[in-house]
Amino acid sequence: MNNIDWFGVWSNGLWIFGLAIALAAVSYADWRRRLNEPRLSLRQALAQPSFQAAWSLGLLLFCAGLALLSDAWWQTVAWAVLALAFLYLGGSAWLQARRGVS
Repeated sequence: MNNIDWFGVWSNGLWIFGLAIALAAVSYADWRRRLNEPRLSLRQALAQPSFQAAWSLGLLLFCAGLALLSDAWWQTVAWAVLALAFLYLGGSAWLQARRGVS
């Protein structure tokens, strides 16, 4: 009988889900920009705190998934440090978005 590696399924699902969130954030920012503010460049739309919060969440999940899958300890540490950086950036952007700061 074949055993399913549930940890591998969950870890791979985590980084795939993170990339899906990041892609959805870019797509939504571009759609919202075209709909509401067509003169705003995509770069300016991507710099807004609401986008940065969603983008950072996606990259946080991506880094966490890859940290769980890493074989070497230094890879795990590197991905974990990146995940913590995106946690900080996402939290900062989320607080700015809640305050209404552009």
